[in-house]
Amino acid sequence: MKLPCAIVRDLLPMYAEKLTEEETTVLVKEHMEECAECRSRLAEIDTGIPSPVESTKPMMTLKREIRRRRLYAVLIAALCVFIGVFTYFFHATSMNYVLWQDGLIEVAGIRTVDPAELYGGDMRLPFGDEAAAEPTIAPASTEQPREALILKVKSFINGFEEHTVVEEDGTTTLIMQALSTNQHSDQQGASYYEYTLYPVPDRLVYGFEQQQVLLWGPPADGGTAILPRLALAYYLIIAAVLAAVCGLAWGIFRKWKFGWILRQLFFAPVSYILSHLILKGFRTASSFMERDLISIIVLTVAFYGLLTVAWLVFLQRRKEK
Repeated sequence: MKLPCAIVRDLLPMYAEKLTEEETTVLVKEHMEECAECRSRLAEIDTGIPSPVESTKPMMTLKREIRRRRLYAVLIAALCVFIGVFTYFFHATSMNYVLWQDGLIEVAGIRTVDPAELYGGDMRLPFGDEAAAEPTIAPASTEQPREALILKVKSFINGFEEHTVVEEDGTTTLIMQALSTNQHSDQQGASYYEYTLYPVPDRLVYGFEQQQVLLWGPPADGGTAILPRLALAYYLIIAAVLAAVCGLAWGIFRKWKFGWILRQLFFAPVSYILSHLILKGFRTASSFMERDLISIIVLTVAFYGLLTVAWLVFLQRRKEK
């Protein structure tokens, strides 16, 4: 650790009288080997020219400097660990749409079921890779048996995202897309579990982002596709423009009294861009907009703090040279 000249000059009176601690003495010696001005000041002290200074001032200054450096080191380490852990869990828990493949979902037909059986305490679903989402259709207002559509679903599927379209003639089309956190499981050897749709839709279609597959009911004249949202692309473009403008302004006015404001404004869009690249790569389409955007914002705050602290450390090191 290099000491600034100001701190060394405060310590020179005590150093000359051999009153400093061993660690402080080593730091002062290292500084004196490179700084002719401080060596000259020590020679003046040895000849008795300068007036004595208060002995506690240099020690307090050094302690504050050491505490500040330790704080910076702890903050940088903590932010780096947070960014790494957050990124890992984001990718590990990301839900992915499952593309259609033969045998992914099979329609077992219509079965008369008791609504209490669907939502009662005796219902059991597989665990682990066998886990599945509970039915998303609201329970019936009566306990009379009703007809439900039974699906046989591959066990690696964790749940479904569903969208219902009601046409002018009252025909109900349910569009569903399977979700999974494990895209690398053995899909061919996976077992099946039952998924119950209640009430029975007039038409069941699989697929949001690719060619849709009719699973149940009569063919439709046209299809309803739900595409991934592209808002992340717009946010990324805005961040890039802001980073360019603020970076240029900071470069021009960095010596201005309030130039640090432009620097901090520059760090904000840069942090957003870094967060997007780490979490989403170069992909800007999102089928889970709220989750992706909130995750990017959380990581942006962490990157913003990391860039700010790292810049303060850089300024301190440059000042010491």
